[in-house]
Amino acid sequence: MKRSTQLIALMAALAAGSASAAGTLAGTTIENTATATFQDPANPTAPPLNSTSNTVQTVVLPKPDFDIVYTTSGIADGNTLTSTPVLTTGAVPGQVIETPYSLVNKGNTPLDIIVNADTTGSAAGATVKYYLVNPDGSRGAEIPAGSAVPVTADNPATTGVDEGIVKIVQVITLPTDPALITPTSVFGASPEGTVAGTAGADPLVTPGNGYASGTTVQEEGKAVDADLQFTRVTVYAPALDNNPNTNPGTPVDSAGNPLPPASVPPVTSVNVPTEVVGKPGDNTPVVSAPGYVTPAPTTPPATPSPVPGGATDPTPGGTPIATNVAGDEQIAYPIADTNATPDRVLFTNTLTNTGGATDKVQLFPALADGTPDPAYTFDPATGVFTNTTTGVTIRFLDPVTGEPIKVSVDPTNPTVAQYPTVTVPNGSTVVYRTEVTYPDANDSAPIAPVTVLIGADSLKDADLVSNSNTKNTILPPAAQFGDATGAQGAEATPAPIQTVNPNGPTSGATSPDFTDATATFPMDVVNNGQYNDSYTLSGTVELTDAVTGIKTLYPVLYYAPDGSLLPRVSNDPTSPDYNKFITPVVAPGTEYKPVAVIQVPAGTRTGDYAVTQNAVGNYSTIPMTDTNNIIRVAPAGSVAVAKFVAKAGVTAGSNPINTIPNPADYTATGANGAKPGDNISYRIIGKNTYNTSVNGFFLSDTVPANTTLFSVALTPAPSKTIYRVNGGAWTTTAPTGLLAGTKVDVAVDADNNDLPDALAPGATLSADFIVTVN
Repeated sequence: MKRSTQLIALMAALAAGSASAAGTLAGTTIENTATATFQDPANPTAPPLNSTSNTVQTVVLPKPDFDIVYTTSGIADGNTLTSTPVLTTGAVPGQVIETPYSLVNKGNTPLDIIVNADTTGSAAGATVKYYLVNPDGSRGAEIPAGSAVPVTADNPATTGVDEGIVKIVQVITLPTDPALITPTSVFGASPEGTVAGTAGADPLVTPGNGYASGTTVQEEGKAVDADLQFTRVTVYAPALDNNPNTNPGTPVDSAGNPLPPASVPPVTSVNVPTEVVGKPGDNTPVVSAPGYVTPAPTTPPATPSPVPGGATDPTPGGTPIATNVAGDEQIAYPIADTNATPDRVLFTNTLTNTGGATDKVQLFPALADGTPDPAYTFDPATGVFTNTTTGVTIRFLDPVTGEPIKVSVDPTNPTVAQYPTVTVPNGSTVVYRTEVTYPDANDSAPIAPVTVLIGADSLKDADLVSNSNTKNTILPPAAQFGDATGAQGAEATPAPIQTVNPNGPTSGATSPDFTDATATFPMDVVNNGQYNDSYTLSGTVELTDAVTGIKTLYPVLYYAPDGSLLPRVSNDPTSPDYNKFITPVVAPGTEYKPVAVIQVPAGTRTGDYAVTQNAVGNYSTIPMTDTNNIIRVAPAGSVAVAKFVAKAGVTAGSNPINTIPNPADYTATGANGAKPGDNISYRIIGKNTYNTSVNGFFLSDTVPANTTLFSVALTPAPSKTIYRVNGGAWTTTAPTGLLAGTKVDVAVDADNNDLPDALAPGATLSADFIVTVN
């Protein structure tokens, strides 16, 4: 419709509260009587005379016209869905959009204006209804679709009354079905007015409403759809970026209130285990992670390395968390603990809104497609999501109060929140905590990562699908330490035994059994966790000296599979860390095979000795022990026997025989001569050089030719001495006067069982054997 002078006048009239009727009301009778005025010729000075004609009557015929216009002044109609200036942007599912219109009778006769909705070009799914407007401006009765609204003609004879205007309101209700409303959906409608003609052929006979009977007239008599007044509605398109902690510039809390930047943990470098491998042939770690500094040989290689872009769990002693912004992921590296209670990691997450308007966003564990993860059940009373299969629980917490974020209750928002809801002003970043609690797993068995995908769904769209996901991952530690197996994993059930000869030579990691003094035990250190770690190994065994009986702790040495000694924690022999050894870094799901080596000192008493070994993760702090390895010290040594003859003036030890020193005034060579009737004194000494007692020990001698036994006695004399002649019965009676060739045995019987006692390791037994020359 052209902006004619008539329209401008109409709009001005509407603004002023007048419909500006088009002339006299139809049906009005116009009467006219003519009058002639003249001067009385008979009395020229008298007042003029009047002469009245007959009365002529004319009935005013209907001149109909009508329009539907925006009630708000200044907005011209005659537009389409794409050209209308009446625009509602950022609408949400189920939103109600009201637009006021006026039915204007521009003619001089009452009209019944039929109101319908024109939705040409609109997306499907919205409902459009029309209502009358009450005098106080509130919504009145609904106008049924296709029904007529009586609009009287404006009477120009009245002032301050708009008889020719009926105000209505168009109500568009957007759908809530996600299939019907998307960020690209455009909705709209325009009231379309028509009037059914009722006038007959002769309006004086059947005046009607001035439109020919049987016709349907459009607004202002124009062509169909030529004079519409659309309202256009575009849908809010959420623009959310759900992220790890990213040092937001405009942080807000869960209610949308500004946060001081200091309340958000800064994204800096954090120390986490790095990806390393060992070079073949040595133990020097080769590191692939950027920023890692290779440690000195005495430093555990798996000392955590700084990784840019991380933060620490804000709880006391919190877990280091590395941030991978490119991958939209945070990775937590918890250490092991000593209790069986569920473990907990508190992540800091951020959610940025660039959608153009304040948005309310609900948070929930999501699948990769953004839908809520059905493995979790949600308790609105506690704010806890629980995975009944894995036992993992999740809470979303306010960064200031630490309390669970509540589910939004907003009756003005058609989309009802189901999950914890945060308010994010446009251009701001909400900070929220994600608390992940998971069962305390067995620190030795293989363990899977705990991965939580967090969905963020705008309440301004129709679906329950995340508009942006971010991932929080926990890499728990686990490790095994024990005896080596062919397959992956350590064996703790059997008790490996290494038999050693303590008096034999020593060797390294490839010691043979029996023949030397070195015990070796192939071991496995298995990283069953989810991040790299190295391990400190240490061990001891308590060995007993065969002679003194003193017990001493000896260290376990650890060798690499190639036979080289692993690096020590400290190279200072006086340090308690001197006998602690460091493995190379062991990647997740792999194992390292060190060899435990114990050098058994000479003179160790025979027997079985349990070896205690310990391993601890240098980052994970997982403690592990192995106590089932046995060192079996085999008997080793001999019994030495020496015989000396008395000779005055001989210095003790000057004439040793078979490692046994001669007593003073005794010699093994150069004895004095003896005449018949003289006594010859012999001293026989037996020594146990075994690492264990020798049972049933006794000394023997035979009466030499040309002599007769004078006496036999142990020296020093024990509490009980027993004797035996020519293999007969043991007796406590000392023999004498025996002839040449007679064999005499002598022993100690301290336990009174009439049998020779054992000789302890390193001990000696001495007997004086005296004969008389015949």
